[in-house]
Amino acid sequence: MMIKRLLFFGALALLLICSLGCERSAEKSLGRDELVRINDVSISIEEFREMSERQPLEGKMRLVSEKGLRDFLENYVITREVLYQEAKRKGLDRNKDVIAKVEDFRRAMLIDALLEQALKGKGEASEAEVQKYYKENQELFAEPREVRVRHIVVNSEPVLKEVLTRLARGESFERLAYTYNVDRSREDGGNLGYIRRGQLAPSFAQFEEAAFSLRKKGQISEIVRTPLGYHLIQLEETRGTALRPFDQVKERIRIFLQAKKRQEAYLEYVKETKSRAKIIVNEKLWAEEEKKEERPKEKRK
Repeated sequence: MMIKRLLFFGALALLLICSLGCERSAEKSLGRDELVRINDVSISIEEFREMSERQPLEGKMRLVSEKGLRDFLENYVITREVLYQEAKRKGLDRNKDVIAKVEDFRRAMLIDALLEQALKGKGEASEAEVQKYYKENQELFAEPREVRVRHIVVNSEPVLKEVLTRLARGESFERLAYTYNVDRSREDGGNLGYIRRGQLAPSFAQFEEAAFSLRKKGQISEIVRTPLGYHLIQLEETRGTALRPFDQVKERIRIFLQAKKRQEAYLEYVKETKSRAKIIVNEKLWAEEEKKEERPKEKRK
């Protein structure tokens, strides 16, 4: 990180030296720390650095060279200010719709900052909590030991759309597999027989996950992409029952618990914050508004 910062500020220094050398005459009217002036608006070198620092990591990586910094100055900093000034010149800063959108955005940013502060650390799930959930909800992680499936596999999106259209019309999955499949299963209407967890190559992990997520006979999976093409999988039959190992599902449990705890913390925080606020609803006015909503429904009847 330190090396990246040194490269960044080194490139920034190079940009300034080039600017000083190339535009001496133009800069006589600029202040010592004034990097650029657009009409009557001045942007200092410190402001430029702050804008650069606020860029996401991917953006910062483009700023380690003099060319990258110059592009950022010309195509982001200057361009943005020019367009902003033009919008103000046209009076858009006084437009009611624009003002309302800006206010909505400002409120949303403030609320996001508040919640980030209030819920910090509230969504963590410990290893013990993850294991406890796994032990107490093992029925959620039980699945067939083996599944017998068919698939339709095609190698282009236009053909896939054609297959989906015909399936939506109620045509036979098996017959469509016989018509469209690009692998040897075509001869048997896409029948793949029984498969077990871990039986398929790693590149077909998504295919395996989709196949074992099917629960009802005849159920069809979402589209799955593998090196072979686009697949649709249909469950034919299941055999036996197996519990998925903890290591295979622990991250999924952790994500679920983190989201659950964060949502609970959010609801509790909102409840607590509301309890401290003085809230009065004009019930009479609300009742009148409800009546207005009901009248159009009555007319439609």
